[in-house]
Amino acid sequence: MLDGRRSLNELSPEEAVRACERNYVDYWRCVGLSPNADFSETKGITRCVTGLPQEMFNVVLSCHLEGDAIDMRIDEEIRDLRARQIPLIWHVGTLTEPRDLGRYLEARGFPNDYDLAAMAIDLESTDHKIDMQDGLAVRQVASEKDCREWIDCLTGSWESPKEVAPWMMNNACFNLPIEQGSSLSLPRRMYLASLEGVPSGASMLFWSNGVAGLQDVGTVHAARRKGVGAAVVESALAEARRMGFMHVVVLSTVDAVAMYKRCGFRVYGKLPEHSMDFRKAEQS
Repeated sequence: MLDGRRSLNELSPEEAVRACERNYVDYWRCVGLSPNADFSETKGITRCVTGLPQEMFNVVLSCHLEGDAIDMRIDEEIRDLRARQIPLIWHVGTLTEPRDLGRYLEARGFPNDYDLAAMAIDLESTDHKIDMQDGLAVRQVASEKDCREWIDCLTGSWESPKEVAPWMMNNACFNLPIEQGSSLSLPRRMYLASLEGVPSGASMLFWSNGVAGLQDVGTVHAARRKGVGAAVVESALAEARRMGFMHVVVLSTVDAVAMYKRCGFRVYGKLPEHSMDFRKAEQS
């Protein structure tokens, strides 16, 4: 069993990658607790579909397929996703069987076009004193106003379509009053950075099944290369250490790898992605 209270040195590279993936799946399971997201684990395929017009919000997370059912289930899934006319990402990592499932997607015209970096940091040997530059402050999200500013930072950093921010405000994973009104107790904390009083960066510490990970890290374009990203990451790491975790994982975009390395993270592997945009398919 994966356990964030084990030393990172006790994990093999594949176990570290699997911890990244498992945290990511559980994060989407949390997102799917709200009625505006459809998280499902049906006939060997785990996915979360929101219907939003941004691929990162529609994801096939893992598969457990075998024998003669592999081709049939992939084709069924693609037909269903095509009918929804959405962009999405199909992940093919260590939680997927068969391990060469990407080959089946490539044969259907969906190549491996991007890889997330699976990274982890050893909290035992890293000092997480946060060195804030003048004018930079980080606080834990505690109100609906904080939630809105946190969401605006993320959607701005991701260049999200206009539909995304209202959707996030209606999801308990991102909105504390909705969580409280739903009698949920979600395993996450959110951090909001302000630069010269202006909300500028966001991060989430999410933990489940013994694994602590970073999700939803972003910095608005005007505040990049000013220490904002590192500050919200270090705040989450400090919290994880206080909670007793010995390491923290993250799946990083290519652009963010250097920042995570500066914070002390190491790359342990990758999570391949196959992008599909059925809006374009329908238009062509």
